[in-house]
Amino acid sequence: MSPSTVDDFRWLVSGEAAPILYEVQGAIENQINAVRIAKRLRKQISPERSALAMEQAQLRIRAKKKFSCPENMFFTRRGLEQASGKLIAQYKAMRFSGLENVADICCGIGGDLIGLGKRGIRNSSYDETSQGSPQIDSSSLRTVGVDADELTSLFARSNLAASGLAPELCSVEQVDFENFDIGSMDGIHIDPDRRMKDRTVRGNRFSPSLQSIFERVSADCNLAIKVAPATPRADYFPDDLQREWIGDQRECKQQILWSGPFSKLAGHRTATHIGRDGRVSQISIKEDELDQNVAMFDSVHEFVYEPHAAVLAAGMTDVIARQYGLRRFSAPIIYLTGDQEIDDPLLSRFQVLQILPMSLRQTVKILKSLDVGLVEVKKRGIDNVTAEQYGRMKLSGPNKATLILTRLGKTRIVIIAKRKGNDLQVPDTA
Repeated sequence: MSPSTVDDFRWLVSGEAAPILYEVQGAIENQINAVRIAKRLRKQISPERSALAMEQAQLRIRAKKKFSCPENMFFTRRGLEQASGKLIAQYKAMRFSGLENVADICCGIGGDLIGLGKRGIRNSSYDETSQGSPQIDSSSLRTVGVDADELTSLFARSNLAASGLAPELCSVEQVDFENFDIGSMDGIHIDPDRRMKDRTVRGNRFSPSLQSIFERVSADCNLAIKVAPATPRADYFPDDLQREWIGDQRECKQQILWSGPFSKLAGHRTATHIGRDGRVSQISIKEDELDQNVAMFDSVHEFVYEPHAAVLAAGMTDVIARQYGLRRFSAPIIYLTGDQEIDDPLLSRFQVLQILPMSLRQTVKILKSLDVGLVEVKKRGIDNVTAEQYGRMKLSGPNKATLILTRLGKTRIVIIAKRKGNDLQVPDTA
């Protein structure tokens, strides 16, 4: 990075740039034309700094999906994409709550680092993950972020300051993993970089590689490695490893490989959902108790359930089915069914209104009788062309319904349903 570029980025995180960034962000949110904004900026600052301000304002707006107060934070496009959101970062940080010296390696813009830096602040939503951890004075905690990239390190430091974390308690070092002294660390969180632009899942395609991390970090250090959800288990993984898939809303965001003395679910796989209020819902099973047998019904019952993406990524569809007495109605398809009304964030619930063979004309007729004007189309085991046809139906009415296009055995069917929370009223004649 050239000296002039470094100067521009240092200007970006300075107090001088702050009012310009707020002004640009406000203009973008008010849908003022980008060309007009750029022309106005170039009367005040250089074209290079104008471009940086425009990009940063846009990233801050996008960051609202992950962070509660991103107005004073700084992001790179890649850093924002890979950063853990606030609630997931807080959840993971509570696993480190009893540790005094913690490092966040490959810390990026600092999403997880901020959570780790505030780990001494007890949050009742996460108490279940920290039972047995010693109570310590948060002022004695030391947290260090580690990243080899100059720009990322600069942004991470600025984000720590914006989060109110004092540098003597939480700092950033610009150094790579191999040259960072991990000997004094009680716990390590590491988000290894991806060497390829696609979604890397192979352990040797991470940098540092997963094998080199396990070889360098001692067994008595508490370790969390953040990897892609699809990353498979490798022969060199420790036997006591816990693999946890974490999601929020309807997405699986990351897989964490946990090892070390504080691991309470050694040898387990876990699917975790974190709600908007921070509430945690989990299901776990020992790896050696995972049963591959699929329980089946030969019909669709009153409710259809779709496992959360974290459950699917963890390969635990039939685990959660057995927990609640549910079954599949088509072996290759992950939809579950049963007569019980289950309220669990790990399962999306749909009440079945009608089941019919796949017929677009008949489906439209029934939807019109229900005054449905808006449909949510879901599919499993059905081709995209067919699903798109159902998505283009011309309907009008105040109600909303869900169409589940799937298979009952080998037969293609349409399930007309209402998602949990939908107050669609079914006429007696339907």
